[in-house]
Amino acid sequence: MRNRQKDEIMRDILYSAQGGAGITNIMFHAYLTHSQAKEYTQALIKSGLLELDINAGSLRHFRTTPTGVEYLEAAERMSDMLAIETRRAAKPSAFLL
Repeated sequence: MRNRQKDEIMRDILYSAQGGAGITNIMFHAYLTHSQAKEYTQALIKSGLLELDINAGSLRHFRTTPTGVEYLEAAERMSDMLAIETRRAAKPSAFLL
């Protein structure tokens, strides 16, 4: 299995936080450790693609910003144009190897 690139991980985080998500939910959906999730969420907040939801009370609740949604849509269009599979693909058939 190949390693994911940073942009794939960031897209996974942004997808999982579209409706709002806690750090544990992000970790689960993006397959990250706590330290990795913390590092990526901080980078996404700094770039304006993710925000900390203040209305969630004392919980650290993240939400994808409108700019983050635009980024996801643009990334999806790019992968469609380039015919690149950005989601985790199934194992290739044995005869193809």
